[in-house]
Amino acid sequence: MEEKLRELLEPAFREVPAREANQAISRARRERAGGDPDDDDGPALRSYEIVLSSWETFVREQLPKLVYHLESVGAHLPECRGVMISAFLGERLFFVDARALIARVCRMVGVSADQLVERHGTGERHTALRDRLMLPPPKGRN
Repeated sequence: MEEKLRELLEPAFREVPAREANQAISRARRERAGGDPDDDDGPALRSYEIVLSSWETFVREQLPKLVYHLESVGAHLPECRGVMISAFLGERLFFVDARALIARVCRMVGVSADQLVERHGTGERHTALRDRLMLPPPKGRN
């Protein structure tokens, strides 16, 4: 395993053979949501699946898509609430909380979560506008 990918996946809370992916992802989603992993109707986190091949490919192609996805589903960085990452690497599947993975990426790349959002996010504002908008008065009130 490439050293940078090993470092990226270090905060994984579980690792299983990739051939067990379907059942393992379902169980991990429910467990991380605080429910019974065997209860098919229990609460579950969202899983973002990714196939890792190299550090360079991850940073150049996959990280921008991940950041955009997290922002678009309302799992804003750096918290990334409600999302876990299911990362395939070779014959193994690693489960990492999105928050932990983003924190690790920021440290490894040398950027902040805000910088990742600025570069790869949806471009939507997360806070109210502070300046008053100069709108015309309602019709009939001049």
